Amino acid sequence: MPSSPAHQAHHAADAAPHVRDAGVADLPAVAAIYTHYVLRTTITFNTEVRTPRQWQERFATHVTAGRHQLLVAEVAGAVAGFVETQPFRPKPAYDRSVELSVYVAPDATGAGVGGALYGALLTRLEADEAFHRAYAVIALPNEGSEAFHRRHGFTLRGTLTEAGHKFGRYLDVAYYERAL
Repeated sequence: MPSSPAHQAHHAADAAPHVRDAGVADLPAVAAIYTHYVLRTTITFNTEVRTPRQWQERFATHVTAGRHQLLVAEVAGAVAGFVETQPFRPKPAYDRSVELSVYVAPDATGAGVGGALYGALLTRLEADEAFHRAYAVIALPNEGSEAFHRRHGFTLRGTLTEAGHKFGRYLDVAYYERAL
């Protein structure tokens, strides 16, 4: 028997990502998602997996004791992605700029998880007078990430050629900017 439109809408709502602040208990799921990208892609230039202690120290420094955010998206009760802010550059004059990174579990891509995370984070950042500009640094080629950032109001500001080296090849990086 086919399901009713109301039943289908209810299931679609159940599958919609729920975005919330991350807690320490979410760090293993966040780490698992990020580890996939470290080991298998050039999306991040990290070449070494962060230890659980490194994740906890990063969370304590940037989120708990700092002014940065880590949000997770849950789908069906499981963490399906995360977005974080971090200092754009270490010098004090950059304090009102923030770098964003978003990662979605490989089995959750294309389900609106990244968009839900960015939407929630950008809404928060726009209401927070602490930051003036948001930046995304995108390893190239990555047409999907570039299109994603343009959809969220980011503008390409420049490309550095062969700025990184991973998996035996040189990679360009694009700098995207968005006013907050």
